Amino acid sequence: MQNDVEPIFQRTCALLQPFNPRGIEISPDTDITGDLEIDSVAVLDLIMEVEDEYGISLPMNLISEIRTVGDLVRAIHQIAGAK
Repeated sequence: MQNDVEPIFQRTCALLQPFNPRGIEISPDTDITGDLEIDSVAVLDLIMEVEDEYGISLPMNLISEIRTVGDLVRAIHQIAGAK
């Protein structure tokens, strides 16, 4: 990960911990629904946590494109950086 997104990655990993009961090691390539086995309801909970943490709103069309932790981090960086 680039240095400017590393803090976002670390905070996002912390937000993911309650959704990772099996303790899978999280990397930018970790598939949120596949590797972490997070269902659609939990994904919405995660998105709300992220939005609250960063004071942003992720557009639904962007949420549908997020597959990996890296995708989520880049989306947060893009939207939070535009504020």
